[in-house]
Amino acid sequence: MPRVQDDVLKSHLAHAVVRLFRLVNRACNRALADLDLSAEQAHLLSMLWTLGPMTMGALQRTLALSSATLTGSIDRMEAQELVRRVPSPDDKRAWVVEARVPPKRRDKIEATVERAEKRCFSALAADERRELARLLDKCIVDLERDTQAR
Repeated sequence: MPRVQDDVLKSHLAHAVVRLFRLVNRACNRALADLDLSAEQAHLLSMLWTLGPMTMGALQRTLALSSATLTGSIDRMEAQELVRRVPSPDDKRAWVVEARVPPKRRDKIEATVERAEKRCFSALAADERRELARLLDKCIVDLERDTQAR
């Protein structure tokens, strides 16, 4: 690729973020393969472990996934007995998703994800990782606000 085109691509933040996402996702998928888990499944479990059981709607908003994508993921994870859906006590029409991973497996998953994340961002110093997280969060909050306004 000619140098000018290369410089143009490097200056497009959306291209860089998408490319980074794909590379991080591949690295996490490789790291989690021995645990029979995908990066998407590990991320979903991480949200449930961090935030507790959630309705499908809340989980969809938290993960920024379409309803169809989330439903498919939950269906596959339920078949693997990683999660279960239970009726919501607050809304008879809603379902709450709960993680069902035994503690030893959870520890392995969390340790694997942590190692993969460290590897993916090893080019950055600790203060640079914090700054990147801060800047990404700032963009996420702004885009979520924009999305909610529509």
